[in-house]
Amino acid sequence: MTATEWGIQALLADHFKNPRNWGMLHRGRHGSGTSPGCGDEQVVYVDETSGRLARVRFQATGCALSRAATSILLEHAEDLPWADVDALDQSFFVETLGRDVVLSRPKCTMLGLSILHNLSPSAENE
Repeated sequence: MTATEWGIQALLADHFKNPRNWGMLHRGRHGSGTSPGCGDEQVVYVDETSGRLARVRFQATGCALSRAATSILLEHAEDLPWADVDALDQSFFVETLGRDVVLSRPKCTMLGLSILHNLSPSAENE
């Protein structure tokens, strides 16, 4: 394993064992999604202020990759304007986790982002 691969594995393990933004929000909105292949189930909570994600949280069951990827995503997305969140795509994860990890299980990697995109005000207007 290369040093980069070790670093990615360490990042994933850290976010799986110590997820950022874990828990519920009692204010705001929430959405949920599943990735049946792994049995992943997630709920993402958002509290918005002036078009920004003031606070984001999630709860999840399922594989380590799905949970870690959502933790990494929400750590990045907190306090971003919705327009920046809407612009996030698979390339965010490729840059963060590497192409091999993302392409090995894209549905697991993208679950949290899919839920977040469905919560976006722009999704409500479609």
